[in-house]
Formats: sequence, C-alpha cells, structure tokens
Amino acid sequence: MDKRIFIFSGYYGSGKTEVATNFALFLKKSHEHVAIADMDVVNPYFRSRDKELFFRDRGIRLIAPPERINAADLPTITASIGGMIDNQKYKVVLDMGGDDVGTIPLGSIRKKIEAWGGYEMFVIANLNRPFTRNTEGIVQMAELIEKMSDIHPTAIISNTHMKEFTDREMILRGAEHCSEAARRLNIPLAFITVPAFLDEKSFRETLTGRFGGDVFPLQLFYHTPWEEDITP
Repeated sequence: MDKRIFIFSGYYGSGKTEVATNFALFLKKSHEHVAIADMDVVNPYFRSRDKELFFRDRGIRLIAPPERINAADLPTITASIGGMIDNQKYKVVLDMGGDDVGTIPLGSIRKKIEAWGGYEMFVIANLNRPFTRNTEGIVQMAELIEKMSDIHPTAIISNTHMKEFTDREMILRGAEHCSEAARRLNIPLAFITVPAFLDEKSFRETLTGRFGGDVFPLQLFYHTPWEEDITP
C-alpha cells in the first residue's frame, strides 16, 4: 500500500466502520505508525471511538472528535485529525460519516490529503441496505459522495453482509453488482470482504476468478447495543 491516507465512505449500515477497523489492523502488520480517525457522527451505534482501548492495545492511535459534538449535524475536522494527516510517519484511516452528507468535511482538507502522499477513497456497498440494493444504487451513491466531498472515489469495496448471518450466495450477489458498478464508474473493485467464518481457499478462488479484486477476510468486532460485546 503506497498511499498514506485511506478514506472509507458509504451509507449507514454498509459496514464501513467494521471494514475500516480491519483495514487498520491489516496496515499495522507492516507499518509501525497507524492511526484511525473517527469522523462519523451520523451512526449512533458503530463508532470507532467506542473502541479506544481496543485500538490502544493493538498499537493503533485513535483520533476522535470531542464527545460534546456527537449530536452535531455535520462532522467537525479537529486539529488532531489535520495534524495526523500532516504527519508523514503515519498511515491514516479515515472513517467517514454514514451518508453522502457525512463526507462534506473532506472537501475542506482535499488539498492537504493530496499533498501528503495521495489517498485511496473506498466506497463501501452492502446490497442488503436501502438505496444500494443493485448496481444503479451503488453508482448513484458513489456519485453523490463525490459531489458532496469534492474528492473522487478511487475504488469500490463489496461488503454485502448480514453480520453473522452472511452466506456465500449473498457475497457472490454483492460482488456481481459491485463489479458492474465499478466498471460503470471506471474505477477498480478493490476488495470483496468475506467474514472469517466463510473464508476458505476454494471460495476465495471462485470470487477472484469471477470478479477480480482481492478477498479481504473480516473479523467482526462491532455489535448492536442489545448484543453482548464479545470483542476479543
């Protein structure tokens, strides 16, 4: 990964915080300095800032807005986030807001992002969520995110899931639509996520053979408030 800044965007329920967390852990395997910045004030359930100890124990720096702005209408770019983008030692993962509006603050730091080693902006799609149930919905989401953020998405991530109820047929269906959406947007399909409990060599070969892109295995770390938190 030659880029320094990795932006994860997508609609509410796309699973972007789960993917961003797994990606930060992936980066940590090969880079000493990794930070994850929680810029999501849209989703009240799956906040990276809820996992402060989780990241600290794994040597990943968590940057999050002050608690007092949790209910703000739009995310606020804090000085610490801007400072981390300027710190060339770090690979930085940005977990954006849960809709196209949540990406608006990116426009204000676009030049900063482009100046320090470029970026990857992933659009994450889950076909089991409203508005992204098909190729057209995914394309429209990517176009809206670009319009609101003033930053061009660089790749699609197929993350069709229903948490622990995800099955292989579901993943195949999501990959098919995401692959076509990526073709229409003229950007690559970067990853197809697969929960660890479904990650087998033969299934990986099926996915990469049919759709290209890499298979990215996911550990599930986030839970709804009514579930017991069993994060390892």
